[in-house]
Amino acid sequence: MAVYRFRVCLEENEDISRDIDIKSTQTFEQFHIAILEAIKFDNKHAASFFVSDDYWRKNQEITLRKEDLPLDEDEIRKQVDSKKLMAETKIAKYIEQPHQRFYYVYDAIVQWAFLIEMIKMVDENPKTKYPTCIKSLGTAPKQYKNINIIKDELSPNLTMAGLLNAAELDEDEDEDDEIYKVIDTGEEAVEADDINSLEGEEGEDETTEDDEELNEGMSEHSFNDDDDH
Repeated sequence: MAVYRFRVCLEENEDISRDIDIKSTQTFEQFHIAILEAIKFDNKHAASFFVSDDYWRKNQEITLRKEDLPLDEDEIRKQVDSKKLMAETKIAKYIEQPHQRFYYVYDAIVQWAFLIEMIKMVDENPKTKYPTCIKSLGTAPKQYKNINIIKDELSPNLTMAGLLNAAELDEDEDEDDEIYKVIDTGEEAVEADDINSLEGEEGEDETTEDDEELNEGMSEHSFNDDDDH
């Protein structure tokens, strides 16, 4: 029985690759699982293979989940390139040339993309369980780039809501730090413009020595005038 050897490369970094042997009679679903196991990704998301030409242009789609298929049977019959289901489609069905290519996408949100090319045909080894990864180059990236925390594994004090609240508190503290400049005594510092304003107001209330002498002179003059009369 024919065994196909495919080279699976990460599209964004072709130095990361896996060579996988799979029987011609095995399905795209088995190929899909073999790829995920080879790069140590989980099997929790949707995926699709696309039959591709030499320029990696997508043609026939072979999808993992039934919900991704057209719902109307009449519409399926009308479509020349309607979607196929991985579990029902054998690899040999779409091997049209010696270096057949497929474009594989996993997880519609993150869009992990892989370039797949058949590099040769080999004889089946009766002692080997297919599909199998026979060569691995490069360290695969982490599947979850942003938050590598599974919800069910969070402790009561470390829920997603708690993480968001903590982030909001940090932002509030940063804003407070910008508004208030605290000195060593723990009191709020007064800005320079406010100090100048206060000094100006205090200066208006103060009475100088010249003002006091002038007032005394005016009082004495007033008393003298009264005595004359």
